[in-house]
Amino acid sequence: MDKQELEAAFQTPKFRDLLFEGKFGMRTEMHRILTNGRTSKFPYPKDLGDRNRNPYLTTGYSDNLMEFNAIIVRSAKDAVRQLEILEQIVDGELHETERLWPLSLAPTPVYLHDLDYLSDSSTKQGSQERYHRMTEKYGVKRALLGGVHVGYSLDENLIKMLYDTFGKKDFDTEAAFRNYLYFKLGLGYYALQWLFTYLFGASPVAPKAKEIIAPDLDHQVRSFRNGPQGFHNLPGEQVDYSSFDQYVASYTKLLNDGTYSDSNDFCGPVAFHGKTDDVRKLPEEGVQFISMRMFDLDPFSRAGISEDTLNFIELVMVYHLIKPVGEYTPEEIANARKRNLEVAMQDPTEQFDWTKEEATEFTDKLAEFCDEYDAPKRYRLALKFVQRRIEDPSLTICGQMVCKIDDGKLLSFGLKLANDRFSQLVQSGKPLTVISEGSSVSVQRLVRVAITLGIQVWFNDEVEFQYGDHVEKLDPELEIEMPEGPEAHLRALFPEINK
Repeated sequence: MDKQELEAAFQTPKFRDLLFEGKFGMRTEMHRILTNGRTSKFPYPKDLGDRNRNPYLTTGYSDNLMEFNAIIVRSAKDAVRQLEILEQIVDGELHETERLWPLSLAPTPVYLHDLDYLSDSSTKQGSQERYHRMTEKYGVKRALLGGVHVGYSLDENLIKMLYDTFGKKDFDTEAAFRNYLYFKLGLGYYALQWLFTYLFGASPVAPKAKEIIAPDLDHQVRSFRNGPQGFHNLPGEQVDYSSFDQYVASYTKLLNDGTYSDSNDFCGPVAFHGKTDDVRKLPEEGVQFISMRMFDLDPFSRAGISEDTLNFIELVMVYHLIKPVGEYTPEEIANARKRNLEVAMQDPTEQFDWTKEEATEFTDKLAEFCDEYDAPKRYRLALKFVQRRIEDPSLTICGQMVCKIDDGKLLSFGLKLANDRFSQLVQSGKPLTVISEGSSVSVQRLVRVAITLGIQVWFNDEVEFQYGDHVEKLDPELEIEMPEGPEAHLRALFPEINK
């Protein structure tokens, strides 16, 4: 595509109005622990529904690693709200001595006392084989990492307009054009993963757990999750990001030779998703969205990730869409992982000279981009937060964490957050605090139960409940008589649930 024509097109309202209309689909994993920091041995809460079928709530590697899957929404604000809703629902079903742990690394008592138990603690139907395979390959300590996956997609109308206006000249199919676009975005993220780790890395190692997790470590680190022993495939089992074709070919080889049993075994920093989970079909299907998978849980955000973080991610995505910066050299791509490891293993109060220099240069370009394309205020504010963190490492998430931890006590820091959040939500007296303003109590109760039943819930001008192709809409402020309770009411609305 002609870069000048593309930039000019986005100066017109038709294109520019859709530029910041991307969608997010979020996944977080959080440890379920006891109030003393030990692993919870209580069974998966039965009132959360069937974790094999529920699209929202399930477990990850072990029964103790809760997995929250938020449905796809259009804004960072709505994405964070979805996660907060799911977490309040889970908090409400936990045993009174259980909590959701707000950090990616498990509490120190888990590493000291519970690893043997966790090495064989998955009861999720159909998951035991994968559980044992991961334990054998990576070890239980490495497999236990919590974190956030950020799914992102461009507006579908925007993709169609771009293809009709520019893509048809160079691409035979819309699928090939989609692959080009999304690989450009994904490659930009891959090359800048060190910047995201610098800004949002948040998994320092507790001193008392160091001998078990990383005995050779002689200093505090920014992100253990992004370090050599973190959320990665083994060195000989990684996909090739040098081109889209190489990505598909190398991923396919790892599937075909049995290195990966399925897509769940892939732990790359960015993944490209089609209409199915089969990467081999991507060339014909076309990429539908990308997922960025290297984020630690942010302890300062109840959702595990903040609106500002998501807005910054989207700003970087649309910048790479328009500007001619996605054509990274093979050397830069090869070096991207090495640089990310270096930043991850750095003391969180320090920064490399090149980090500050390159991050400043890039964010200055983002500021110019905001002015050029009239970016909404929320993206400019997110960029301001980033720029301040580039100037001062102590303002990064991990920089703030280590400054707040007295004598290196991560356990007390995490437990205070977990207990405070649990108390605030349980004692609020509201079924769903995050939507209580503007939603009646009965609608809050319906939303809460709908999610445990696997009914998808959308918040627009009305609250939409969807199960399969069946949709029901309600005024969010409507008070509803439910003499037999919200579950019976929903089962009457959606009789197919009972089948």
